[in-house]
Amino acid sequence: MSTRIKVSIKARGETDSPTVDDLLDQLRDYFDILRGVEEATAEDGTSAIDWRIVAATTNSPIEFTAEASAKHFATNVDQRADLVTRFTAYGLQLLKVRGERPQYFTDKIMLKAERFFERVTNGLDETKIVYEGDRNLPTLDITPRVAKQAAANVRAALTPPDKPYKEIGSVEGTPRTIGRDGHGRLVMWLKERLTGEEVKCLLTGEAEDEMGEHQIKEVWERRRLLVFGTLHYKGVGKLNQVEGTRVKFFSDAADLPDVDDILDDNFTGGLSSEEYLKRLRDGELS
Repeated sequence: MSTRIKVSIKARGETDSPTVDDLLDQLRDYFDILRGVEEATAEDGTSAIDWRIVAATTNSPIEFTAEASAKHFATNVDQRADLVTRFTAYGLQLLKVRGERPQYFTDKIMLKAERFFERVTNGLDETKIVYEGDRNLPTLDITPRVAKQAAANVRAALTPPDKPYKEIGSVEGTPRTIGRDGHGRLVMWLKERLTGEEVKCLLTGEAEDEMGEHQIKEVWERRRLLVFGTLHYKGVGKLNQVEGTRVKFFSDAADLPDVDDILDDNFTGGLSSEEYLKRLRDGELS
């Protein structure tokens, strides 16, 4: 038996008739979710199902019945449609109750689900999805109160809380202060070059030796440096502190070569630049 889904949509206010935009957008988003789940579950990432409206009523609320049909002639999509509706039904039901991403719900599908829910908080008063047949799939009944929480759950699933992590690397910047903490560890606060944020660096081993008495003057002169070691992040890209094992100071600007040091008046051996490049291309330079 072909898979059928009944969708009813009701507006709020004195009339329960939805606007054309709300009605069409709500239908489109829901069936786009179905299509997205189908593509996510398919091995080839394509859609083989067309959802066709086979019944409609204008009673209160307006109701449509859609049936799964094959895009290509003589192809049986019953099993595929059953699988897709099952993942979609339980996925949307999950988003109603908590901020957890359902299986096969990509970011694109999640954004459509968020709009699908939010529309019931702004213009619509109810959207109900009933999966016909004896398949024990949960009916999705979205009211404004349910929709508000469901939309918040989608946003929570899309932006999960930061998970701390660490990696080996280096951070570049200029030192601000240096001293010892309550445990006697050498601590340097570094102004990170890319973000301008101050990062706490716990220095041990070779790094602690590098920052000894002979380097203190350079620290207070804000010499740019690299701290190598273990970088601790609060979340993606959010550097918390560094366990530094090695420090490298960059050369002072006064020690860097200037233009006069780089230029060579006799670079082309007396040849014009055009002649020099011509001979270089032809392999005639000795």
